[in-house]
Amino acid sequence: MKQAILGKALLGCGMLMLAACETTPDVPPHPLDGTSWRLIDVETSGTSTRLNPQLQARHTLTFMRGGKLQMQLDCNRGNADWSASMPETYNGTLVISQVASTRALCPEPSFGEDLAADLPSAMAYTLTPDGKGLVIRARRVAFAFARN
Repeated sequence: MKQAILGKALLGCGMLMLAACETTPDVPPHPLDGTSWRLIDVETSGTSTRLNPQLQARHTLTFMRGGKLQMQLDCNRGNADWSASMPETYNGTLVISQVASTRALCPEPSFGEDLAADLPSAMAYTLTPDGKGLVIRARRVAFAFARN
């Protein structure tokens, strides 16, 4: 009798373990997941500043899977959390947390401090149809990126 009860208990535990292993329906990855971008242009108040290739390489974003954002902010490094809606006709909403970064004084011109200060006010993003361009629109600035 004890063996029958023990067997039923083990069977019940096994069924619970199998139920816990059920997979959720496949959710497509976000198009920003695992991508890396270099800053190519900064637009503020109708004025556009194009970065030369050396400056572009020193200002980058990497959207890690799991919602982590790694940044090269000129001579500083930073990180934050991110989340975004799936794009509809290449546009979506974007939320970036406060940026934690090192605070070295970088030689001018530098856009690292601007990125760290303005990315947390990001509201939206646009991907180009070919997936090679990204624009992040924040409260007072738009950052244009090219895919690395």
